[in-house]
Amino acid sequence: MDLIYYLKNNLITDNTRELDNKKLFLKTYQNQKYSKNIKNFITPKELLNELKSIKFIGITGTNGKTTTAFVLSFILKKLGFNVATQGTEGFYVNGEIIEPKTLTTPSIFTTIKRVFKYKPDFFIMEVSSHAIVQKRIEGIDFIAKIMTSFSQDHLDFHKSMDEYKKVKESFFQDEAIKVVKGSMEKGEERSINIDGYNFKMNNKNLYLLDKSIIDDIPMAGEFNKMNFSLAVKTAKIIANSSLSILASYLKEFKGVAGRMEIVSKDPLIIIDFAHTPDGIEKVLKSINGKKIVVFGAGGDRDKEKRPLMGKVASKYADFIILTEDNPRCEDEMNIIEDIKKGLVHNNYQIIPNRKEAIKKGIELSFKEKATFLVLGKGDEKYIEKCEEKIPFGDKETILSLL
Repeated sequence: MDLIYYLKNNLITDNTRELDNKKLFLKTYQNQKYSKNIKNFITPKELLNELKSIKFIGITGTNGKTTTAFVLSFILKKLGFNVATQGTEGFYVNGEIIEPKTLTTPSIFTTIKRVFKYKPDFFIMEVSSHAIVQKRIEGIDFIAKIMTSFSQDHLDFHKSMDEYKKVKESFFQDEAIKVVKGSMEKGEERSINIDGYNFKMNNKNLYLLDKSIIDDIPMAGEFNKMNFSLAVKTAKIIANSSLSILASYLKEFKGVAGRMEIVSKDPLIIIDFAHTPDGIEKVLKSINGKKIVVFGAGGDRDKEKRPLMGKVASKYADFIILTEDNPRCEDEMNIIEDIKKGLVHNNYQIIPNRKEAIKKGIELSFKEKATFLVLGKGDEKYIEKCEEKIPFGDKETILSLL
């Protein structure tokens, strides 16, 4: 059976309602309960076997996936490879956006169609914990995998940190090249310490980084040195290139939209996607001097992290403005009250309207000569309120107010 012919002529479907006598059915983990009676089908593995010249790289971790993916993509392109990158920011080919953002890790069929259409040398993809559980990466043989970090997030889905950790662990049980931020624990049962948590991984082709190997980077934030280091280490292994050559390429890297992005220099205003306690801590710790921060938390998501976000902000920021993020179908004031429970000082103000909160932060940053950090949404272009996406961008709002 010529599966390439079927792909080329759009004769494969993973939707039972689209199936007819001309089309092949792609049976996946996600559609199997709807297709129990379909006898003739193909699997993602069979389809991917026809595209085996493509090299897949998977990047997972609570924070840092997007920056690491973009840096790695940039380096491989500089080395002369055609590179596709798929993740939180959308789908890119050789640095140019092709499709806007949807899920961090889309369905396996979406991935396969993108691979077939663009035929890159390397296909770099962010792999979310949800995608691992839901097998949206089934059938992919990764040549390399990267683990950027581990901290609390998504407990609305995983229910416990232990379950969340086991999901991440499951991604690293094969013999692919594994580049991991962590250190080896001593003892009879050898485990890897990643941000204070012990992980069991397949030790074959395992490379651990317990400190950055790149210091001169074109982005703000000390923590980004590790993201850059993970990308450079991976490129060094898979492309057999020297560290000095790869490091030299970074001088041309322009950064990632919405990730420690400097929107204004006077006053210094930075936007970032940080939306977890660990993410907020890393961002705030990376900035010296007086700091003003505005943030909220997403609705209908992990509620346990909200007071922890407040606690971290209280520790590292001089003044806090609590506001809306993507409240979805929750009342934004209830979300703010949850964050407020973690605050340990009275150095805060509640301004539910995000534009007004940003306006207040800019005024204070001028007055106090402080760095102003707008966190949680990065370069998102909307505020999500109960199935409605209202156009809004932090960067655009800041520039208009300035």
